[in-house]
Amino acid sequence: MDGERTREALNSNGQGRISAGKRNFLIGGICFLLLAVSGVFLIYENGRVYRECYVEAGVEVTVRDFLREPEEEAYFTEDSDEIDITVPGEYHVRIRAGYFTHKSTLYITDTIAPQGEPVKVNLELGQECGADAFVSDIRDATNVEASFGVQPDFTVPGKQSIEVLLTDLGGNQTTIVSELFVSQVVSELTVEAGSEPPTLGDFVLAGEEAEFKTDIGSYDYTVPADRMVRLQVDGVDYKAEMHIVDTIPPEVELQDVHDFTLLPKEPEDFILSVEDVTAVTAKFVKAPDLSGAGEQTVEISVTDAGGNETVKTAKLTLEKDVEPPVISGVTDLSVPAGGSVAYKKNVTVTDNCPEGLTLTVDNSEVNLSVEGTYPITYIAKDFAGNETRVTAQITVRPRVYDEREVYVLADNVLAEIFTEDMTPEQKLEAIYSYNQSHIAYVNHSERDNWVRAAYEGLAEGRGDCYVYACTAKALLIRAGITNMDIAKIPTRSNHYWNLVDVGYGWYHFDTTPRAKDHPHICMWTEAQLMEYSAAHSNSHNYDHSLYPEVN
Repeated sequence: MDGERTREALNSNGQGRISAGKRNFLIGGICFLLLAVSGVFLIYENGRVYRECYVEAGVEVTVRDFLREPEEEAYFTEDSDEIDITVPGEYHVRIRAGYFTHKSTLYITDTIAPQGEPVKVNLELGQECGADAFVSDIRDATNVEASFGVQPDFTVPGKQSIEVLLTDLGGNQTTIVSELFVSQVVSELTVEAGSEPPTLGDFVLAGEEAEFKTDIGSYDYTVPADRMVRLQVDGVDYKAEMHIVDTIPPEVELQDVHDFTLLPKEPEDFILSVEDVTAVTAKFVKAPDLSGAGEQTVEISVTDAGGNETVKTAKLTLEKDVEPPVISGVTDLSVPAGGSVAYKKNVTVTDNCPEGLTLTVDNSEVNLSVEGTYPITYIAKDFAGNETRVTAQITVRPRVYDEREVYVLADNVLAEIFTEDMTPEQKLEAIYSYNQSHIAYVNHSERDNWVRAAYEGLAEGRGDCYVYACTAKALLIRAGITNMDIAKIPTRSNHYWNLVDVGYGWYHFDTTPRAKDHPHICMWTEAQLMEYSAAHSNSHNYDHSLYPEVN
């Protein structure tokens, strides 16, 4: 309690605390001190960068050029002007150094005059050129413009002194003195090989009097060469170089090639056409790779007698040939003893690559003088080495026709085309199909012996309608199907076929193929056949009184 009263007493009479005046004085002193420190800091910062910098054009400028003291972290800010040291002028930059960004101005000046070397110019009368043609090796930090001190007169033959002024972007100027010669004669003339000799008018541009000093007609214009020609124009001697050239390359058109690997290729395989006035030779720029499948680009070089070359490209697509040849038409053969055989007759070989395709027949075991059955082998081979072998037999038989032999042949056929569960109608269809697919039609056969005709159909596989009917007869007999021979009423042509009865009356059965509409005459009724016969020049008109009634 006594302490609290004492504090209250002090507070009530102002003793024991800082007065307002003293506080204000203290705050003011602190502010003054801060301002003084800040001023010194600002003076230090502002003194770190030069306010202006001067540099000669072409001298590299970096941020270090603006700093009074080195500062590795100083840099130009993005809003600074882009500096081009080849263009004089004023550039405003902002530099970040320390805690502040400083402004400065760069002045690029050009005080050094440009330098260059004089160039003598020779022109033909009528030609012109600019001032820069008379000066070479121009040296200056800024762009330099060349101009004539006095405009040359390009229409006056002879020599002229030329002054060229070189002016840079700083306005500095240098005068270069050179020389111009204007000729009345062309300096060079190009003549295509095979052309007529040029005339004076081809060489002379102007003048009152002109003549050749060279016998220009003595040159061979069929041989490309460089020839010197001497002329005189208005009493002044001139030299001109004549170039006899062959400049026209061949015109070539190529085609793409799709083929198999390993097959040899010549440039000519790709060439569709060539046009040129001289003989040409063709070659591969690089020989194609024929060993592997795929697509490749082939370059063909065609060169004419003048050495002009035309190179064209084409596509070569190769695929590996893995497909063996196909041998068709091989059948077992039959020949009477002492006869001859055309082994390759009706035998063909096809392949996806016909080049280099061969067919050989190995008949080394055949003896045509001795009856018997011998093996023969057909061998087809393509370029890639793919091979196909087909084996057949040749029967050397006596020249007799025996019914028993025919029945053996028929039984062999029936064993191949019949199955145990076939109906009589299905057996007829099988016999019909066999005759149509195994007998080749020929225009004539002997018709005095049905056994012989059946043998020709079964053993040799060829014959006319009589052979077809007799072959069917043999097969029908051995199949146990009742049948009867039937023939067309003789007219300008004859025809033979069969009647068959499988248990419910007679039907027509004609296995001879017809070229146009390919009728399937298997168990045809009388009405069907007569309708067909009437529509095909009475092809099956027969004497009904000689045969039983047909369904």
